Amino acid sequence: MRRRDVLKAGLVSGAALAGLTRAQGGNFTMTIVHINDTHARLEPTGGLTLGGQANQRLGGFARVISLFDRLRGTATNPLFLHAGDVFQGTLYFNQYQGLADRYLLHRMGIRAMAPGNHEYNLGPDGLANFLNGVRFPVVSANTDVSREPKLAGRIKPYAVVSVGGQQVGIIGLTTPETSILSSPGPNVRFTDPVPATQQAVVELLARGVKYIVVLSHLGYLQDQELARKVTGVQVIVGGHSHTLLGQTPFPELRPGGAYPTIIKNPENKDVLVVQAWEWAKVVGRLQVTFNERGELVAHQGQVIPMTANLPEDRFALDAIAAYGLPIAALRAQVVSRAAVALNGERNDVRRRETNLANLIADAMLWKTRQAGTTIALQNGGGIRASIPAGNITVGQVNEVLPFGNTLTVLELKGSEILAALENGVSQWEQIAGRFLSGVAGIRYTFDLARPAGSRVTQVQVQTPTGFQPLDPGATYRVVTNSFIAGGGDGFAVLRDAKGFRVDTGFSDAEVLIEYLRTQPSWEPRLENRITILNEPRGQRWEGPFYVDSFLRVRV
Repeated sequence: MRRRDVLKAGLVSGAALAGLTRAQGGNFTMTIVHINDTHARLEPTGGLTLGGQANQRLGGFARVISLFDRLRGTATNPLFLHAGDVFQGTLYFNQYQGLADRYLLHRMGIRAMAPGNHEYNLGPDGLANFLNGVRFPVVSANTDVSREPKLAGRIKPYAVVSVGGQQVGIIGLTTPETSILSSPGPNVRFTDPVPATQQAVVELLARGVKYIVVLSHLGYLQDQELARKVTGVQVIVGGHSHTLLGQTPFPELRPGGAYPTIIKNPENKDVLVVQAWEWAKVVGRLQVTFNERGELVAHQGQVIPMTANLPEDRFALDAIAAYGLPIAALRAQVVSRAAVALNGERNDVRRRETNLANLIADAMLWKTRQAGTTIALQNGGGIRASIPAGNITVGQVNEVLPFGNTLTVLELKGSEILAALENGVSQWEQIAGRFLSGVAGIRYTFDLARPAGSRVTQVQVQTPTGFQPLDPGATYRVVTNSFIAGGGDGFAVLRDAKGFRVDTGFSDAEVLIEYLRTQPSWEPRLENRITILNEPRGQRWEGPFYVDSFLRVRV
């Protein structure tokens, strides 16, 4: 539908039409400042390599608040937005269920937020509790909460806010997959984003609002599709896919597209699609200029990495420190008991099946069953510690899985799964972290007498009637961690897979904690999920150390 078709159809009142066609004294410029998928990362995220320097830290709400305060005084008509997924990801969420984040979002001056799928992780009650004290509109045009008493009337399709003396419409969207990715309950319904957005545009135009921004928690690819199908919108601020857009000073950070990504809409007008990666590690800054008819005429922008050289707001630091006091006790919380030692030793998880790797893969599959997953893959390099027999604490689990990876669900052809397994065993001799020691739903055999790239000799997939050979042409739904799903450890085959893909936002450590809590005691064992043929002679295992035939100790 073209904007002029909307007007011709009589869907916009005559008064509004006059307002739309009347010049209002020249151009209007505003600066959209945005974050998304912060997932309770109040503190900076560590363990990153930036500019060749290891163990760098990005993000932290104290840095974001300091930057927002500076932009509030220097940017042209700033508009601060959050594109969803405040909930879930760290012990701060476990402790405060989003209320600590809400306090700091208020301090940032967020003007509007789209609810992400994880805002429903605690059901309607958890989101309602967040909404009880929120001081900015939470909007989603494709979410129908009218039949849910706890949420009815509290999530509007859009909001109209004043920016630089002008009225700006903000249309929210939430991924329809929320019904399978989270726990919205039976009374919350998610609809097709395209007609929902177009209807909201019609209503805003009828009110005389001509500057319209979509605040989307659909994902980068879905935002581009939306841009191709909807008229009346020329800026989409996105989230959900955790996509880094635009160049940064750090070659280690590979962008998934341009900032902004420019798409042509049905009227052949430019639509700007932006997103700001994840965990407040970057902030998006997009300056846009519209003419008197509400048409985009100029833009400029970039993402700003939240590096350690940026100042931190002192009061935010004090607040985060206060919120952090109970976290220490939470880390000591016992979640279950290990009846046997859980083996996460480096040389084991990077070369063979271990009981801890099996347990982690089982937890991943358990958590994402409702999304249809049947196979789980976990790289050994992501497992960083063992757990001795005895009580298992929250702190121990976070030492095992310390990187803050999230679970990614994707569809793979059998041939792509085989390629991933080949990559995993390709550097077995180097004890590389890419080895897929944690698998569930499949078992595989590899032969070290063969050259890298052709070592996997058998792959079997678990079915209700037993294990069957992997079908190279069949499609399987797989869960893995966000690191290798994004191509880490040489898994380009996972990064480049073209089928269904969604980052669930579920922290791998939190998923394992949740899984462990389902039983008072665990005794995972080796189950012949991985079979090694022709392992070289002259190698032996001595405790946690591996000694090769040249008596070099590898740790």
